[in-house]
Amino acid sequence: MFEVELKFSVDSHEVIRQQLKSLEVMSGSTSDHCDEYFNHSLLDFAAQDIAFRIRSRADEHILTYKGPNLDQRAKVREEIELEFDGSDKDKFRRMLFGIGFHSVAAVNKKRDSIKVSFEGQQIEVCLDDVEGVGTFVELEQVVADKSEIEAAKENLESLAVRLGITSQPTTISYLEMLLE
Repeated sequence: MFEVELKFSVDSHEVIRQQLKSLEVMSGSTSDHCDEYFNHSLLDFAAQDIAFRIRSRADEHILTYKGPNLDQRAKVREEIELEFDGSDKDKFRRMLFGIGFHSVAAVNKKRDSIKVSFEGQQIEVCLDDVEGVGTFVELEQVVADKSEIEAAKENLESLAVRLGITSQPTTISYLEMLLE
């Protein structure tokens, strides 16, 4: 699986919320996320452009590996996720620490996630308020094969125009922004 993402810094989510009313909204939710990022004592994940994190929201935890970015104008990465029970998070963290991992930082954000149908594709529109970083909109489409990446980028760019987003996308992660 590949996540194709366009991320935009915005002053406010209000214009996007208004524009979303003209689209076919499939579902929506609001949640607080804590993304704890890890590195290994023998590796440099930043130099390899990979990410390894535990995302926590309520009592749900998702372990995520994100491969290196495969594109220059969008964030396109292989993504592998594994969900686990809330009661196992502390044990899992201790296991990671025991084999040489360490916590780099935690990115905290409030996310409104809206799934929309746009040009026949399911897209997730994420309205993020990231603590210590700013206000952002992420447009994400998941594709199964590399051959679908170009079409997904074009679809996301078209949706950005439809939503009235005028800023240029960034491929810098929230973690990188927080650590700057």
